[in-house]
Amino acid sequence: KARNDALNDKSTYRFVRYAIGEILLVVIGILIALQINNWNEDRLDRQQEREYLDSMLNDLQVDAERIEDAVSGNAILLQGLDRLLGLLAEPGKDPMHQRQVFMHAMVYTYWYLRVDFSELTMSQMKSSGNLLLIRDKEVRDAMLTYEQGLEACKHQYMEMTHYFHVIEETQKRLFNPVLSKKSFEFIEENFRNILQSLETYEPLVPHGQYLNNDDPRLWTQYYGDVLFYRTALNNTSAFLSEQKRLAGSLAELIREKYRM
Repeated sequence: KARNDALNDKSTYRFVRYAIGEILLVVIGILIALQINNWNEDRLDRQQEREYLDSMLNDLQVDAERIEDAVSGNAILLQGLDRLLGLLAEPGKDPMHQRQVFMHAMVYTYWYLRVDFSELTMSQMKSSGNLLLIRDKEVRDAMLTYEQGLEACKHQYMEMTHYFHVIEETQKRLFNPVLSKKSFEFIEENFRNILQSLETYEPLVPHGQYLNNDDPRLWTQYYGDVLFYRTALNNTSAFLSEQKRLAGSLAELIREKYRM
């Protein structure tokens, strides 16, 4: 009606006023629609953020439990390696001493406990570019610090694997593998059997010729290999313990900042 009146009136002023009013109505409608859309998108982003954080909390709990298990298990192996180093430091020719060295080497250098970290949540956020959905910068930075810690642990595992293979080669030259057969079968049934007491292995290791080589230079080399391996395992446990601390700090920060 206003438009018809303006046209019939042939009044430029009324027509322009009407046109401006109509444009303002369209603009206001667009702005309202955009605002509603922004509110909806923000709501979805906040929902996605909560889902990421909830998943991250679950990852951190799983990581902390796995770390605790690995550190406590490796502590048993470290004690065994300490006893092995003590035996190697006082070499003896009698069969009982050689048997003790053989059994300690067979069990406590078989392998070590490692942690398969739960990295799915961080990987999803980074690959999708959604890391910035985490609004709180302190939480976001703590998540990145935790991820850096994971990379440090992986690097330490690579170093551990290197020293493991070094000691493995020396043991092949030094010990008679035939006497290890039943013990290795026992470990293969359940890898965690490496944490069993040494007495468990007594009936599995027959008496016999424990050594392939009794060269003093090889014994000296083996002592050094065990020492470096033991140091690498101890360092790995330290890295894992620090990662557990980071997991606890990050979980506490998320709960505090987001009231989760």
